[in-house]
Amino acid sequence: MADFTVRAYTAGDEVAINAGFNRVFGLHRAPTEWRWKYQEEPEGRWIMITVDEAERVIGHCGAVPVRMQVGDLLVRAGQLVDNFSLPEARRGLGAARVYVRTVESFFASFGGPDGLALLFGFPGERHLRLGPARLGYDRMPPQPVGYWVRSAHRRKELQTGHEIRQGFDHDAIDELWRRSAPRYEVAVVRDSAWLKRRFSGRPGIEYVHLSAWRQGRAHAWAVVRVQPPVTRWAELVWDGEDPAALAALDRAITSGSLAVKLERVDMWLMGDDLAAEALRRLGWEQRKHPDRLSLVARSFHPDIDVTTFPGRFYVTMGDSDLV
Repeated sequence: MADFTVRAYTAGDEVAINAGFNRVFGLHRAPTEWRWKYQEEPEGRWIMITVDEAERVIGHCGAVPVRMQVGDLLVRAGQLVDNFSLPEARRGLGAARVYVRTVESFFASFGGPDGLALLFGFPGERHLRLGPARLGYDRMPPQPVGYWVRSAHRRKELQTGHEIRQGFDHDAIDELWRRSAPRYEVAVVRDSAWLKRRFSGRPGIEYVHLSAWRQGRAHAWAVVRVQPPVTRWAELVWDGEDPAALAALDRAITSGSLAVKLERVDMWLMGDDLAAEALRRLGWEQRKHPDRLSLVARSFHPDIDVTTFPGRFYVTMGDSDLV
């Protein structure tokens, strides 16, 4: 590869970034979705690009910022997304040079206690092969994504006494998160601000919010996306008090699946053994992720040790940008 320059994003780069993303991943993402995903933050956008001598974007590394709790710490973290280098940047002996330099420059520019204290992502096998050797992806041993599947066939179940409500309720979400947060040792803060940011306003995508109520308060919250032939259970917050709340949500979700003649429901779930056991009793099965994705994390904060994360990092599909 000839000379290239790595620099931070500036306004106007998004057209070339989005075109490169579509080319590399074989997609047709619209500019409106790019703007939804990379919303302007007070610090700008967390994006590093590589340009060739003609100022064409040939590499990209970006992150979506989130608030994350790690034990008693509350930090700004980022989910790494849309990392790519164009095919012409991968030729010759230094085939990975552009990609690695772009990501390393992102780390050097944005990683730190006052920037992004923690980065996490879900690479596939190809990107993961570069990770441990060059990008520190082995600081926490990569964890296979906890992928769960259940037939959409509806079984006869006893009533749980929970009322299922549909819709977004800021106060109920925040109250549920306050009670549920201590259950999650390492997790994105799943309050109403995050759920609105993550699941509202995405062009062309509709998410359904379902909550299980009993005695005047919400005990579990789900976000669902229907993608025939699958319904994706994208998000779950549960206070841990009564597994029947999960059973009520499961019944409501699979009932909705039958209404549109779907075959199965799937979800990601890591870092909540109590919920996993409750779902297993409801007929859910854990399988290998069809795309063989893994969870990786890297810390840029002196008080965050990612080697302790396996089994403690709460993950759902909502933590990714894939649903």
